[in-house]
Amino acid sequence: MSQNKTLNPDLLKLLKESGNILVVTGAGISTSAGIIDFRSPGGLYSVAVERYNLPYPEAIFDIAYFHKNPAPFFRLSAELLLADIKPTPCHHFLVDLEAKGKIGILVTQNIDMLHEKAGSKHVIECHGSYRTGRCLSCGKRFEYKDFSGPLLKGEIPYCKCGGIIKPDVVFFGESLPESFMSLFYRRPKVDLLLVLGTSLTVQPVSSFALDYAPRIPSILVNRDPTPYDGRFSYVHHGELDDFAQQAWDNVLR
Repeated sequence: MSQNKTLNPDLLKLLKESGNILVVTGAGISTSAGIIDFRSPGGLYSVAVERYNLPYPEAIFDIAYFHKNPAPFFRLSAELLLADIKPTPCHHFLVDLEAKGKIGILVTQNIDMLHEKAGSKHVIECHGSYRTGRCLSCGKRFEYKDFSGPLLKGEIPYCKCGGIIKPDVVFFGESLPESFMSLFYRRPKVDLLLVLGTSLTVQPVSSFALDYAPRIPSILVNRDPTPYDGRFSYVHHGELDDFAQQAWDNVLR
């Protein structure tokens, strides 16, 4: 499919008629804000070894490696959390969709907090976020504002006890948040699955979304084809912000 093609009228009709949507978002929703994604060609993992002097790309989110060398993660954090990064039109579209009472559940794989910055009220961050953190030595809890100073400079934030403050971002080797795992096992009833900006290659989010896809109407919007396109009722390949504008004009106006 070509980039930025006109949306299928049946897709738009489905969006308009649905009132209890499960939305799952990934890195593709934030790339137009200037945030690098992880797995696409030219993404973080393709450049991480050289840029951050890592033994392997995923080490930057490996909890065992973090305990040995936390500096690369905090350098990356500064890039992800630059103060001038703003939510995208697609983030704002979801805020308006929520305000209309059409979103039942919003799950994001992203750790950039842009859904919250845009104004979404109820977001399940299945990979955690920088909103809170914890001292790895004494266990003291912190709010983002308490450790954002060094974080935005790419420096390691320290507790008064001398321990490192680790943001509540989920690393490889750590458990996912209870808020998501409860959702994963409950599988609440919804009337539409809307997947935005993810190739669904990361578990358990992939199996969570794909469990819904064959059973209810489903829409996948991603810049590139995914291995799971055939599982969805409608697939649109194109820029997420273009999708959001067309959907807003036809569904919310």
